[in-house]
Amino acid sequence: MNPSPNPSEDTTTQNRDSSPANTAVKSGIHTTSGRSAYGFGLVLLACVIWGFFPIAAKGITSQLDPHTINFYRFAIAGLILLPILIARGSLPRLADKKHARHTVRLIICGLLMIINYFFYIIGVQHITPSATQILIQVSTIMLLLAGVFFFGERLSRRQWLGCCLFLVGLVIFFYPRIVAMLDGFNDYALGMGLMSLAATCWTAYAIMQKQLLLHFTSSQIMLVVYLLGSLVFLPLAQPLSIFELNTSGLLLLLFCGTSTLVGSGSFSEAMAHIEAYKASAMLSTLPVFTILFMWCLSFAPGFDISPEPLTSLTLSGAALVVFGALMVALKSSERPSSKT
Repeated sequence: MNPSPNPSEDTTTQNRDSSPANTAVKSGIHTTSGRSAYGFGLVLLACVIWGFFPIAAKGITSQLDPHTINFYRFAIAGLILLPILIARGSLPRLADKKHARHTVRLIICGLLMIINYFFYIIGVQHITPSATQILIQVSTIMLLLAGVFFFGERLSRRQWLGCCLFLVGLVIFFYPRIVAMLDGFNDYALGMGLMSLAATCWTAYAIMQKQLLLHFTSSQIMLVVYLLGSLVFLPLAQPLSIFELNTSGLLLLLFCGTSTLVGSGSFSEAMAHIEAYKASAMLSTLPVFTILFMWCLSFAPGFDISPEPLTSLTLSGAALVVFGALMVALKSSERPSSKT
């Protein structure tokens, strides 16, 4: 969702939302607005929401099937966003022949997000919430590299070192699981594979979504994604099964739906204000939020979700993941290297 602009920025913001900058359109590459503090705040909000999401998803999968969960995630988000855009008079003009090519890209973008949701919700059934957030960070590195190769963003030597530390941290965190997988393909390995596929689809979605900001606002993109997702999952879902949920199940489902809107909307809008590599680096802190939430909830009565065994090895791996991300995100006085 786009927040209301400040009075002094009203004209500028409206111009950006209604028609992107001429220079960006001519070059065909999306450029950021320069409002970095606002963009970082939006990504931080998305991190908090997405940090708790795998815990909520893990809790609700014991009461609803994955397709029904995904249907309600899209439907709730779409039903909240639709009247807002109608009131603003900013519905996307998908029938306009001038935007036909961009409409096709928007539909492909939505399908990539739908596939991401499909693999994610099934994968979270097979691994722990903490491991989910660690593994899904594969998309962070892929988005980081996409920022370099697709959007012309350049990284310093220190940032490339941070990228390497990130990858080493992933290997260390999952080392015990990787060793166990050598004895044969197991349930946890299936979850890891599904999460890797989800991460790949999300990266492709993020790349296309950033380019679509040249032609649509972030809210318009998300509305199409939500409505398309609702239509795709409806034939597979059992909508009436929500009447069998208890109070906690209904609250978890409501959180899944609203977090889809707020989290995805915040990140989508943030991509208009900060570079892709900075956004991807901040997303690497998601495991910290999830591990913290899991630790806090472990003291709550009735909380029965098994956490990832946190040994000194796995904690070291998680720390390297976060530290590597910070090396990528923090601004450096060093001039970016022009060498390939």
